[in-house]
Amino acid sequence: MELTERLERAEGEMIWTLTQSPPDVVTALGISGQRIGDGVAVVVSNDSVDFWSRAHGFGFDRPIDSALIGEVLEVARAGQARVMNFHLAPEVLPANWAEICAEHGLVAGATWVKAVREAGPVDAVRTDLRIGVIEPDEASTWAAVQLEVFGIPQDQNGLITAFAHAPGVTAYGAWDGDKLVATGGLVVAGEVGECVSGTTLPEYRGRGAQSAILARRAEDAFAAGCRWVASETGKPGPGEHNSSLANMERVGFKVAYDRTIYRWKA
Repeated sequence: MELTERLERAEGEMIWTLTQSPPDVVTALGISGQRIGDGVAVVVSNDSVDFWSRAHGFGFDRPIDSALIGEVLEVARAGQARVMNFHLAPEVLPANWAEICAEHGLVAGATWVKAVREAGPVDAVRTDLRIGVIEPDEASTWAAVQLEVFGIPQDQNGLITAFAHAPGVTAYGAWDGDKLVATGGLVVAGEVGECVSGTTLPEYRGRGAQSAILARRAEDAFAAGCRWVASETGKPGPGEHNSSLANMERVGFKVAYDRTIYRWKA
């Protein structure tokens, strides 16, 4: 299996964990999903920021064509999605992708950077903050920090809290004394450890929290048998600095490819 396919499938499994949330969370946020071949389509119909409804992992077991995009959009409509965000690796896009987008109303949006690091020794990152694994009773606070940093309504706390408890997920934090000030998550999917949920409260940035949490996640992923760790962040524009990407590179990640997100709106 090629590396790109492994990375895309791992990210798809990460988003699929949302469908395994507790029934009350599923009902409140309108979560549904369907596997189509080796890809996944997940709908969160009551997502106020239109972030979580996504299609991942397509184009490897069968070529992407108009019919496949139509199948994904059937799932979106059945789940009453307001949007569907297509996360597709550039190498699987067909020559007539522009025509398919026009046919189905998909519009190019932000471009993300996919970064990956191979297994190997991980240098420790110095920080004056305490780095560790989140205890089960701290998951709601872990979720609240992320929502605060991203500016997402706290009514999604149940979703992120449930994610912290999902199989294969380990939640990490950085503490200043007893105060949780930064977060990170690791999802082990086969031989890939997907690093997600990286946030730091503004007043605690510049103290090494994210680099330290990232290094800890990489170390734990490799100890669990992963051959790679991966993550993604927004692609910086010319002359711009992306601190998340800089943290990844500091821990040994390298950019694998850029991926433009295509969005369908109901």
